[in-house]
This record gives sequence, structure tokens and C-alpha cells, in this order.
Amino acid sequence: MFLSIDSSSGYSSLLVADENFNIVTKSVSDFHEKHSVLIFKQLDEIILRSGIKLKDLKAIAVILGPGSYTGIRVSLTIAKTLSYVLKTGLIGLGSLSACAYWAAKENNSLKNIVAVCYASKNRYYVSKFSSAAKDIEGQIKTDILSLEEIGMLIQGMEDKPCLVYGFNNEKDCRFIEYKLKDFVSAVLFFDLKNAAYFAAKYAVESYKKNRINVFNEKYTEELSPYYVYGNGPF
Repeated sequence: MFLSIDSSSGYSSLLVADENFNIVTKSVSDFHEKHSVLIFKQLDEIILRSGIKLKDLKAIAVILGPGSYTGIRVSLTIAKTLSYVLKTGLIGLGSLSACAYWAAKENNSLKNIVAVCYASKNRYYVSKFSSAAKDIEGQIKTDILSLEEIGMLIQGMEDKPCLVYGFNNEKDCRFIEYKLKDFVSAVLFFDLKNAAYFAAKYAVESYKKNRINVFNEKYTEELSPYYVYGNGPF
């Protein structure tokens, strides 16, 4: 079984998935609840419902952001603590990586992907991905741009990319499509409530690829939230 935690987008989402990518149980909070209090209750709830023990977890996945600074800190601290105590593998995945990973799974023919999520004050987190990349997380470079700047970024690309917009407000989707559809080959919408599931799926695939569960203490110690203003983790 694999535990996944995400509190980067305003929701607090936890789930347990099996090795066949099936969700065993999950819990999603309302928007902007107090993650530091609620997330422990959710963890107790899904472990109880799943019928497993924490020591049975093969790996833990956590969304690193960009997104809610406090939310990411809470979920990452919990994930790291569980990883240390249980000696269980820990895998971090960026919010925009989850968007691109979902898009690539939905359509194998995608060549280039631009993933976008709302930041604040009419600015957006943006990352470019190549579907040819062996490890999608290694392709991260996150910027924070206006819609006009995103349009200029896309126009400068050799091939028109697919745009994936990660949303927590459906009203934003039509606006983004209207503003950017002429610059891209297609526009897809990814509900950020599903980020925890795709982080779990990524963790399961990584686990299967590596065959064994190695607790990497150095990786766990250095795993950090994404700090978008510095174009990478800190």
C-alpha cells in the first residue's frame, strides 16, 4: 500500500492506493481548512478505513508545490516524519509535475507540455515539460508569470505545446482557455483535488521500477518545497 498527501492547493487530500493504482480509501477536506489540525484526523481516518497499519506502507508520496506555503510545509513535515519513523521510502512530486504527468498518461502522443496553476494577483506558476523525458520530475523549472508572459513564452517554443491548467476553481478554466487557446495545440484541465492520486501513481511506478524499497535518508532530509521565485527547490 502507498500513502499520498497533498495540501498545496488549498485542499487537504490524503489517500491510500494499492500496487494496481486502485484507491483503497481517501479523504479530501473543504477548501482552505486548517491543515495543521485536520490532516492528522484525516490520516487516522484513512488508515482505519483501509484496514492497514502504517508499518505496512511501502512508500509515501507528497506534493511539493508550488502552492500554499503553509499547506506544503504541513504535509511535507508529516511525510518526512512518517518516512523517518517507519523507514519507508518517500517520493516528492511537484504540483505542476502532477499536471503534466496526468496529461502524458491521458495522451501518449503529446510532445511538449506547459503546465500552469494560479499563484496570486493575476500571476501563474508555469513549467515546461517534454513527454520524451525519462523522468518527468527532472525537467522542472518553475516560473511565476502573467498570462501575457505565458503567451510570449509559448510563442517562443519551436512546437506548439499542450497547455494543462491545474485548477481548484472551475470558473478559471474558461478564462484560461479564452486567453491562451490560440497559442497552444490543445488545452486540458486538471482538477488539483486529484494531485494526491497521481502522486501515488507516480510513487507506485517508481517503486515497481526500482523493485526494492530503499529508505534514502539523505533524499528525505533534503526534500524541500518548491520555491518558485528561485526557480527551484531550496
